[in-house]
Amino acid sequence: MPAPKITPAILTAGPAGRALLRQARRYAAVEATVLITGETGVGKDALARYIHIAGPRRREPFITVDCPALPATLIESELFGHERGAFTDATTARPGRFELAGHGTLYLDAITGLSTSGQGALLRVVEERRVTRLGGTTTTDVRARIIASADAGVEEAARTGAFRAELFHRLRVLPMHITPLRERPDEIIPLATRFLTELAVHLRRTVPALTSEAADALRRYHWPGNVRELRHVIERVLLAGSAERVEVDALPLDVLEGGEAYFAPAGPARPTLEEVERRYIALTLQAAKGNQTRAAAILGISRKALWEKRKRYGLR
Repeated sequence: MPAPKITPAILTAGPAGRALLRQARRYAAVEATVLITGETGVGKDALARYIHIAGPRRREPFITVDCPALPATLIESELFGHERGAFTDATTARPGRFELAGHGTLYLDAITGLSTSGQGALLRVVEERRVTRLGGTTTTDVRARIIASADAGVEEAARTGAFRAELFHRLRVLPMHITPLRERPDEIIPLATRFLTELAVHLRRTVPALTSEAADALRRYHWPGNVRELRHVIERVLLAGSAERVEVDALPLDVLEGGEAYFAPAGPARPTLEEVERRYIALTLQAAKGNQTRAAAILGISRKALWEKRKRYGLR
């Protein structure tokens, strides 16, 4: 059984996200190039695929090009293909990604990873809509739709010359931007709950419930890895235990000690001293990997006092 993946329908769970998907459906119906920007892990790949499957090309290929992984010397061969004998290792002819995409979609992932020469070669194709294999003489029309993605700094890179401005504007005919998860706090718990359900079903386990303390900790964390990181955290929690509830001390240490945010209020009210103590004890237990003696020593209390506080606060 393949592992469940982030699907476009759950990229976002709030009003802003639903508006983004409505925009994606409108863009799916037209032919112009799309540039999706956003931080790592926000769901750019899934949004690109959503545009593909929501449009008339859904039955055609969806070809992904990982731009940073393309060696500078092989970019044109990978994108445009080559004929036999075009270079030393070209023992057979091979179509490029544009040809393989056919009438489907060519998704250029992380375009800022392209070398300067690669950007120039891509610009020519985007402008002329034709490709010629290396070592060949026959020109092939590009029928595929082009969708590209880039980090949020691509506009500045184009302004300063670090990325070709002409290519940026050619790709950004229909711009889309996905905001970081930390700026969509209302979506964190719905997404976490969805991931809990999907992964628990995949593992053939009962779907555990998030406790209010665990939910508060998830809301307070700044999620530098965005939706992808949230899914990985939920997966780690499920693989590490089989409880009916996800307690705060089951969360990874990097989430619990993610700066001062863990002790900041999840809402407008400041946390009470009792709430802060509970969170700190949970964090200390996590850091001590459940070792009661070590945790008590860090807290400066006896094991008996720690046991009483754990019982009082419902900590495992």
